[in-house]
Amino acid sequence: MSTPTFASSAFTRTILSHAEQSGLCPQNLLALAGISPAALIDQDRQIPAHQVEQLWRECEQAGAAPTFGCELVNSLATTCLQGLNILLDSAPTLRASLECFVNFVPRVTNYVVAELQEVGEVAHLHLRPVQGQPHHFGLDAGTITLVRNIARRLGKSPGEVFASVSLCPPQAAGDWLRGVGIDVEEGAHPRLTLHRSSLDEVLLGANPFLHQSMLRHWQTEVSPANRSDSLELARHWLTAGDQPIERIAERLGYRQPSNFIRAFRKQFGITPKQFRLNPL
Repeated sequence: MSTPTFASSAFTRTILSHAEQSGLCPQNLLALAGISPAALIDQDRQIPAHQVEQLWRECEQAGAAPTFGCELVNSLATTCLQGLNILLDSAPTLRASLECFVNFVPRVTNYVVAELQEVGEVAHLHLRPVQGQPHHFGLDAGTITLVRNIARRLGKSPGEVFASVSLCPPQAAGDWLRGVGIDVEEGAHPRLTLHRSSLDEVLLGANPFLHQSMLRHWQTEVSPANRSDSLELARHWLTAGDQPIERIAERLGYRQPSNFIRAFRKQFGITPKQFRLNPL
């Protein structure tokens, strides 16, 4: 059984808030997307991804500008990622911060998978869809939020940090990115390329005590049930990149790779290594 894809209710509330500021009717959008207003009350409620995608489409059909997602950035960072941003801001280095982002962003939404890949003198932060292609409004909001926050944590301008950013059609973030000095390319999914040397730079807000405290909080909230469900996500990671199996086990919250291998084999009948060699 596939793991249901979702976005947090905080993300959905942020979309509606910006829609209202843009002159759209939140109540109508909710009804058209099939989302119950009661589902938005709980901060940690998970909204099915197909309903969130429909909400994006309803915003577009109701007259939202092509740059709707680009304009969502401030609300996205302060509302949806508030707790996660504290963890990311307080990390000792950019590398540690991005590793936390990759590990814990599935708690906010799991239908876009983040992966950090180091190649030569650069590092790529990939945002790959789990299934289908997410609406460009959401991809624009996520891409610009990451660019702004990563540059802010280093105390540099985006153009100093990023060598290039790849966008997929019909994302509208290109004008903003070029305006801050970043080369824009076209790709199958958003990919942020930064200078590899910046990964080991100390962050301005580095706070070891706060970071370890927040890290324990995020780690202990991963329940065994969630780990079992996320094994479906492990299959995507095994085929979408070249991450070591030990790293995938760590991202899913397994202290010992052997426990991950055992759980994977129990659910799918083969080991992660066997699946990677023959995913069909």
